[in-house]
Amino acid sequence: MLNLLGLGYALAKTELDNEFLHKEVGIALGPDWVKSRLGINKRFTVLSKDYIKQTKNADPRAAIALARSQGQTPVTLGAQAARQALEHAGVKAEQIGLVVANNDTPFETIPSTANLVAKALGIGSGPHFDANTSCSSFARHMQLLCEMEPSLPEYVLAVQTSAYTTRTDYTARCMDGYIWGDGAAAQVLSAKRPGRLQVTPVDFGTKPEGADDVVIDTAGHFHQKGAAVKEFALAKTCELFQAAVARHGLDLATLYTISHQNNFMLQSKIVKALGAGEERHLRNVQDQGNTAAAGVPSVLAQCLPRLKAGDRVVYAVVGSGLAWGAGLLEVL
Repeated sequence: MLNLLGLGYALAKTELDNEFLHKEVGIALGPDWVKSRLGINKRFTVLSKDYIKQTKNADPRAAIALARSQGQTPVTLGAQAARQALEHAGVKAEQIGLVVANNDTPFETIPSTANLVAKALGIGSGPHFDANTSCSSFARHMQLLCEMEPSLPEYVLAVQTSAYTTRTDYTARCMDGYIWGDGAAAQVLSAKRPGRLQVTPVDFGTKPEGADDVVIDTAGHFHQKGAAVKEFALAKTCELFQAAVARHGLDLATLYTISHQNNFMLQSKIVKALGAGEERHLRNVQDQGNTAAAGVPSVLAQCLPRLKAGDRVVYAVVGSGLAWGAGLLEVL
């Protein structure tokens, strides 16, 4: 049995609201469009407002250099989230025997983000490694660690992090600036110690023929086949929730649900299609944008205080790959 002992999350320092992106950066689609189509009010970036205004991030390599100079990178965000998770769990960094991480927007090709986070925290030697499946990485991490359960050390740290704004096109006709926010999430887990949540993976899969549908070149801009990806995400997410409920003989009306934090309005369509109540669908995309793999676990970290023993949470996420995953969490 894999237990989740502590959770943490981190957001970049600079807030970007819709008025700024429309009026000062010059994105043609305005706040009314964002409200009706995305439902995102603000997001956070490792970049400065002046940089975005002046350059529209024409060269992502310059964005990476700026973020480094300001001490805000996927690694620093991941380490910040991990410190919070360790404190929440009451576990010291030197007790961690394994770090698994993802990073969609690495500033370094090597070494792994897991080793860089371990170094930042003072974690010792271990079989630390990256397992990156983009937005669905939290689901992959939970599944992978459950599969490794017999050989796991006493305490494990999982980290999901990215800085998508460094790869975002802020020119007038691109809407991506309204979507992305930079952030990280982290979890301390153990198969040997009691925790706050019991982890049960449900599903993970990929569709390689959709590999070109969502892409970030090494130091290029994010781009996707938006309509096709949105349609696939809607159908697959509903399928994942329904399969999870059926597999465990649960009633969706009694569960909390979390879907990928990509788009508030798309989430509402998912809830409506499932016939579930919006009050039990947990989310934060409206206040921090799409933070990719950190989305689902950051919602969990923020909402855990309102959950009580016996509550169950089903999460489902779809992202680049195309890849998807789902799981069940029970509050202990």
